[in-house]
Amino acid sequence: MTKETILILLVLALSASTESARILGFFPMPARSHQFIFRPILEELAKRGHEIVYVTGFKYDQVPKGITQIPISAPKLTSSKQFSWIEFGETNIPLTVITLYEIFLSLAPHFLSDSRVQKLIHSNEKFDAVMFETYFVQEYLSPLIHKFGAVGIEVMPLGDCAWVNELSGLPDNPSYQMDYKYPHTNDMNFFERLYNLYVTTTLTVLGYYYLHKQQAVADTYLNYTGWETRPPLYKMVSNRSVILTNSHFALGYPTPAAPHKKEIGGINIRESKPLPKDLQTYMDQSKQGVIYMSLGSNVNVSDVATENVREDFMSVFKELPYNVLMKWETDYPGKLPPNVKLSSWFPQQDILAHKNCVLFITHGGYLSISEAVHFGVPLVGIPIFGDQQKNLVLVEDAGYGRTLKFRNITKDTVAWTLKEVLSNKRYKEEAMRRSKLFRDRRHSPAEEAAYWIEHAIKYPNVLTPKAAWLSFVQLHLIDVQLFLLAAIVSVWYITCKLFGAVVGLCKSKPKQKPEAKKKLKKN
Repeated sequence: MTKETILILLVLALSASTESARILGFFPMPARSHQFIFRPILEELAKRGHEIVYVTGFKYDQVPKGITQIPISAPKLTSSKQFSWIEFGETNIPLTVITLYEIFLSLAPHFLSDSRVQKLIHSNEKFDAVMFETYFVQEYLSPLIHKFGAVGIEVMPLGDCAWVNELSGLPDNPSYQMDYKYPHTNDMNFFERLYNLYVTTTLTVLGYYYLHKQQAVADTYLNYTGWETRPPLYKMVSNRSVILTNSHFALGYPTPAAPHKKEIGGINIRESKPLPKDLQTYMDQSKQGVIYMSLGSNVNVSDVATENVREDFMSVFKELPYNVLMKWETDYPGKLPPNVKLSSWFPQQDILAHKNCVLFITHGGYLSISEAVHFGVPLVGIPIFGDQQKNLVLVEDAGYGRTLKFRNITKDTVAWTLKEVLSNKRYKEEAMRRSKLFRDRRHSPAEEAAYWIEHAIKYPNVLTPKAAWLSFVQLHLIDVQLFLLAAIVSVWYITCKLFGAVVGLCKSKPKQKPEAKKKLKKN
């Protein structure tokens, strides 16, 4: 057999082993950073020959081959001012969860009433799999699995989520697992574990409560032919063959996971590209190093930086021997130090990849932290909202960065924090160690995600444990615990009654009179 024949047979075998599938990616959420997680997966699937239909609130400028885009209008949720209800990441946890659900429930009619979405819902289209991020307050989309008779693929943009673990069938253990809303390490004393139990229980109960509220949304907008026969939402929400989470143990703590829950942290990281010529020159000529500052795609530095905050940072930057690249979205109102360069956009990953980037000042979003770790750059974090405070607690605990609370920003705190990370080599060393751990994988995150999606299409729900299908009462043994409690109370009650009866009998037994005792002795 010739080499050419072997090669042809090999190609035919490979093509036969991977059948082309039709996959719906339904991601209407108007959060730009989330698309940085979804798109690499969709693009990898398209490269493998699968047909992708992509419903999105942020459309591609240039749609990749193999992807059909259905853009929908979406209200903008990227301004930090719209997140003022979360006061820089520190708030009442039940209020945070309730507000999140109410905001996204109010957006549901906007997404689902879109004419293009309704056309899709009432069409005769067929899909092998449906990908979505329903566990991020969009559980009402779960009936799409029933509509298309497809495999359910969940993509979660956050790790450390108690609600995701609950629906996966392996609930959090509050003795060492924390939801992203509780900014703490896994080393907790008694009272911290007690509070963590409260947090986990609150999130779980509210999650189930809002499932019932979302049932009405699903019944109103997902009323395709045959919808009356589908199971209730609380049963469909766990019908997932794979749950892909944007997490990695190198950025947090290793924890148990259900068999169908897979980590794809680093999915946002792409191959480095050459910097624009002016930036390349700037970075190359900065022999002392470059500090890069950005608060991500959801927060504009120019929105949150008050005059005092702005002046505090510029005063410190002016005194440092480093050059500074700072993302700034408007005209700068003051005088810039000569070592500071502003722009409304920078190629963040390519800057972090440059050997002269010595520090990253970030908001602490998971994507930014994963990029910093990937390239071995220590960081200083300023948490704004969401998971950022928890992320930066883990960064500090790991030892490759420091946190600077927004409300504590002064010239002195900025100067101390920056100089601490820049002058102490242990931060850089730990960042490099984490980078090595983070990069050490068999496959890229996109390849890993695509593999498990293809596996799920071929073998639906083979990894989904029985626990995922159990009700809240069954999963947590509420009925068994109530039975045991009732049994213990019953036994205690009966025992007390019997003891009381015996004591009563003893007390009621007639005593013999002294005269009677004397007669008995004489006889």
